[in-house]
Amino acid sequence: MSRFERKILFAIGLAVFLALGGSIFLAQGALRDVYAVGVNERFGAELVHGVEARRGQLIALRVGSDQVADAVLWAVEAQLARSRSDTALDSLLTELLDRYEGVQSIRLIDDADEVLANVVRPPDPVGGALRTTIRDRETGRGAGKLRIAVEVSVPERYFERLQEAGEVADVYSRLQQQGASVSDVYAWVFGVLAFLVILVAFLIGAIVSRRVTRRVTDLADASRKVGAGDLTVALPTGARDEITELTKAFNQMVRDLRDSRTRIEYLQRIGAWQDFARRLAHEIKNPLTPIQLAAQEMSETYAGEDEDYQKKLLQARAIIEEEVATLRRLVGEFSAFAKLPRADLSPSDLCELIESIRISIPAVLEDVGHGAAAPVEVQLTCATEPIRVRMDPMMLKRGVDNILRNAIQAVYEAHPTGGGRVLVRAYQSQGSGFVEIRDNGPGIDEKNWERVFDPYYTTKAEGTGLGLAIVKKVVLEHGGEVRLDRAPEGGARFSIELPLMES
Repeated sequence: MSRFERKILFAIGLAVFLALGGSIFLAQGALRDVYAVGVNERFGAELVHGVEARRGQLIALRVGSDQVADAVLWAVEAQLARSRSDTALDSLLTELLDRYEGVQSIRLIDDADEVLANVVRPPDPVGGALRTTIRDRETGRGAGKLRIAVEVSVPERYFERLQEAGEVADVYSRLQQQGASVSDVYAWVFGVLAFLVILVAFLIGAIVSRRVTRRVTDLADASRKVGAGDLTVALPTGARDEITELTKAFNQMVRDLRDSRTRIEYLQRIGAWQDFARRLAHEIKNPLTPIQLAAQEMSETYAGEDEDYQKKLLQARAIIEEEVATLRRLVGEFSAFAKLPRADLSPSDLCELIESIRISIPAVLEDVGHGAAAPVEVQLTCATEPIRVRMDPMMLKRGVDNILRNAIQAVYEAHPTGGGRVLVRAYQSQGSGFVEIRDNGPGIDEKNWERVFDPYYTTKAEGTGLGLAIVKKVVLEHGGEVRLDRAPEGGARFSIELPLMES
């Protein structure tokens, strides 16, 4: 685990611990306050008093039932003292049933358990459930003993309320006894949940930090590779965050370094070739004049009369002078290449460059056609607005002239009787100015697209291979790029890209 990753996890853990620690402390205090307010002695005493009151109510109802049974006994004894007729007893029991609402039935039973009289209250369909109890009373008046069974009812809700009040009081009593332990249990449960939250937060933090730190580590490794000289490093940029912006900036920096190193290496290589061309031109130029003078002297000083020998001397002199002229031309090209100055950049307009090239086209056509204008159509176009760049007009024109001359020669060889076209245009796009030269000639084999800019590489029988090398050197000194690919017309297309001047 990297230090950066540990720092991220520490920050996440600290934030979670502080938040949940404060939550546990406040939650435990809140639970204790709830029990202190809700579970107190006064509230418990009120519950107990409620239970006692309901119990007393039931006791009063039972006492009332006994009193009703005694009243029925007295009334029956009084009636028996007056008369034992069944009609009179039934009438009395019905009157007693109407008088006492809580009485459901009254029966008179003799010694032989025979019912002498029985009245029953009809059931009330609207009333609630009832709980009944029988109160027996005995009387010895009359011929024998009689038993009076008085069935007294009490609404069931009184017993239910007593039971509910007892259960509530019992629960409250247990809560009061276990208040501290219950709050501690809740605190422990909350703590366990907090631990699980911390664990999940650490896992998420580890995953997120691992993704971030892995990308930072990749950046560090790539930086070490770049420091060791490897400029082919390229990091993926899939996400959308600050690390991605940093990665894009790093990739752009590596590309700029790679382009800069390519430019520097090419310019160093050109510099070495210029030094070689300077020495070669010096070594070749010195013996050319003595060779030419010696040939002339041998031809002019021969006084013999051998015509064949004289003819051979003249032929040898012509060959030597022709080859010396060829060598002088090569030496001139080497010297020009060796003396190629550095670009002196100044604000200029690419359209003005196109106009200066337009003036020199007739001379190029005559040179390619060996005195007669080559039948090649050359079109030059430029944007209507100025294309402002920093350039050395003379050196850049020399480079464009080299490409244009090669294009005209290639088109003329492919279409000697006409039909050849060369297009030169200047335009700007995406912060850069472009000069494009393309033709409908045979083009250049794709495998040679990179080699054509190397010094002394040429596919022509009489070429030196310095023209395109000079073009690339000039363009690189302007801070631009020159590229070769296939033109839409089928021939070659050279594109010179230069950075635009800032407004």
